[in-house]
Amino acid sequence: MRPTSTKSVLLSAAAMLATVFAPAGSADTPHPLGAAVWVNPGPGGFTSSNVSYVASIPTGAGVSARVVTVGGQRRLYVSSAHSLVIYDITNPGLPLPLGALPIYNWENEDIAVSKDGATTILTEFESSFYLHVIDTSNPRLPILKGTKLLDASHTVECADVHCDYLFASTGETWDIRDRSNPKPLPPSESWGPQVGVASSHNIHQDAAGYWIADTQPMVMFSAKNPLHPKRITSGDHTIDQQYQHNNVRPAAASYRPRRAGDNSKTLRPGELLMAETETNFKPQCSGSNGSFTTWSMAGWDRGQKMRQLHVLRPVNGSPLDGNAEVNALGCSGHWFTVRENDLGRYKGKYLVAGGWYEHGTRFLSVDPKTGAISQVGFFQPVRGSASAAYWIPGTDYVYVVDYQRGIDILRFDANAAPPTVAQTNASWLAKLNVFDAVGTTEQYLCQQVMKQESARP
Repeated sequence: MRPTSTKSVLLSAAAMLATVFAPAGSADTPHPLGAAVWVNPGPGGFTSSNVSYVASIPTGAGVSARVVTVGGQRRLYVSSAHSLVIYDITNPGLPLPLGALPIYNWENEDIAVSKDGATTILTEFESSFYLHVIDTSNPRLPILKGTKLLDASHTVECADVHCDYLFASTGETWDIRDRSNPKPLPPSESWGPQVGVASSHNIHQDAAGYWIADTQPMVMFSAKNPLHPKRITSGDHTIDQQYQHNNVRPAAASYRPRRAGDNSKTLRPGELLMAETETNFKPQCSGSNGSFTTWSMAGWDRGQKMRQLHVLRPVNGSPLDGNAEVNALGCSGHWFTVRENDLGRYKGKYLVAGGWYEHGTRFLSVDPKTGAISQVGFFQPVRGSASAAYWIPGTDYVYVVDYQRGIDILRFDANAAPPTVAQTNASWLAKLNVFDAVGTTEQYLCQQVMKQESARP
């Protein structure tokens, strides 16, 4: 999502968002977890029977998170509108706050953290775009080391394990070896010009170290040396969308090149790509908005283009009473994560948890051999706007970062029966005619920054 340009408006809105994390009529009594509280879905909220609500962390306007394991301690780095907070989630049912840095930050929707957890990167929108470099080597005492004006980069990623270089969504490469003085490199040394990309929304690195830019068309490149990336392949878009969002290539590290002449359509590990598209500010699910797609990457190492396999879109209502009023941020997907090599009913499948704004958190099963997508669960509070859903590795826990609720902690039972098709279809339409001031404010803020971006030369 792309939010606003006026800091005073944002600060006011962020303050309001911070106070409205619970749906009307829900219980907010303290829970024994300490950092978490009970903020159940509330009147009108609903969830499929295979998804359990555990608790919530009332962070205010939650935006993004990153899970990093350091020395056996599993940490969650959370970016909200007013702070960076680091939690110990070694026991995901017992989140323990470690440290926090109060910092105005709207909106860092893909927080970047180095593999050792020592460096955290935030990007910010206000009258201009900023990059913040934070020393998190001591998770109990985050320290802001440097801030620099960005050239409209929406997101940035650590380009190497130590986060000495950054890949910005504008195609720039940043040198932050001096944490107090981050600086952009010239185009000849930046990733975008070298792989033929002018700008993107986000880039994702898979477990094998390859990168996929969510451009149109999508572009895959390698960057063992972040100063000398190399384009590998691309994939043409065949679906109606505003722009590609985040991409995930499961089992990337298990990929093995095919033998010459092997043209089997059955995919092998590392040959499947999943992608979610953002179509915010589309007031109704028209049948082409908010899609989740799968792609074949067979032969990518030989330069073959990605090929689309399957498309899932939200259910659309009638022209008169379809999904219109509920979609303050649009009929749109946002950020998702994948759990690989699943068990229970989904043995041999991938399980996806994704945020769909006012349509809540959606759980999908994906066949790794065909890319076929099935809907297998949902969690949707009556008041909420899910930005991103994060599987906690090796567990059945999902942390949902929400613009209104903060963080919801869920559990997915892979042995329980999934909802019926009728239940799932009904869930997409269950929040018709639901209004609230927070959602309307979010919509206004995002529209303002999109106007600002479109006015840039």
